[in-house]
Amino acid sequence: MKSYLVVGGGGFLGRYIVEALLARGETKVHVFDIRKSYEDTRVTFHVGDIRVLDDLLAACQGIDCVFHTASPTHGMGYDLYYSVNVTGTETLVEACRRANVRQLVYTSSSSVVFNGSDIVNGDETMPYVKTHLDPYNKTKELGERAVLAANSAQLLTCALRPAGIFGPRDVQGWPQYLKAAKEGKNKFMFGSGNNLCDWTYIDNVVHAHLLAADKMTEQSKIPGQAYFITNDEPIPFWDMPIFAYEAFGYERPKIKVPFLVIYAIAWLIDLIVLILSPVVKIHPTITVFRMVYSNSTRYFNIAKAKRDLQYKPIVSVEEGMERTKVWFKQNYSQFIKRK
Repeated sequence: MKSYLVVGGGGFLGRYIVEALLARGETKVHVFDIRKSYEDTRVTFHVGDIRVLDDLLAACQGIDCVFHTASPTHGMGYDLYYSVNVTGTETLVEACRRANVRQLVYTSSSSVVFNGSDIVNGDETMPYVKTHLDPYNKTKELGERAVLAANSAQLLTCALRPAGIFGPRDVQGWPQYLKAAKEGKNKFMFGSGNNLCDWTYIDNVVHAHLLAADKMTEQSKIPGQAYFITNDEPIPFWDMPIFAYEAFGYERPKIKVPFLVIYAIAWLIDLIVLILSPVVKIHPTITVFRMVYSNSTRYFNIAKAKRDLQYKPIVSVEEGMERTKVWFKQNYSQFIKRK
């Protein structure tokens, strides 16, 4: 039976991949992470640092397929992003080679091709951008490049580019929306609110990863390729935070702040953060990247994933939002607005 290692298997996506492997009866499931964040007797855990070759080599022994989902969350500094997303990825590639791992599936990001300009039905022919608005996406691009360049007859590699992952246990999007609502910031919408974007439910992202591992052979078209992964049903960006607001009893935004106004404010905040960075580390809510990201049209064509991976979403955006609402209302009850 095939053996799997999920690097970053304690994180949002990584843990879902582990659970999906176990649910389909896999018995050789390993997790590599910086710490052990949960217990499961069916899983072999390896605690280590992705930047340390010896740590990875120990975890990669006897492994057939590695899923690389490890990455710092948004809002951290460039140095940490680079050390994990680039140096860590390069170190993992080397560990896979030395341990004779057969497959490496890398979790990239749809934003490796995003520079602030609208993307309408974008596909994998789009080039990497020359200038990224966010250091996270720059380092994800460099990590993707390293993985795809490593593809060979000995180590088959591919990269998946999910767009707007959401779902139960989300640690970024929904928690931020609910925190903003509780602080009264739900009154404001930045921009027109009409820009279409891709949101991708977590189960669909997991499904794509398992398909990549199952179908990637030397004879397939998958090795050395990148694939956009979405729900294939773009919706206005603000539909998601508004749904979260209303699910917890808060009103939808009533005040629309013109994009150029909020962009100017974000630019000033970014400048202040840059000036103060040698003295103090600040992680502001409003940044140029976040404002541009939330106001741009950004959706992708997934024909390539449908063709090569035989991927299609298994959970709709509507159903995914309902499932996410139920989980957050059970686990974030402190954010429910009391009347």
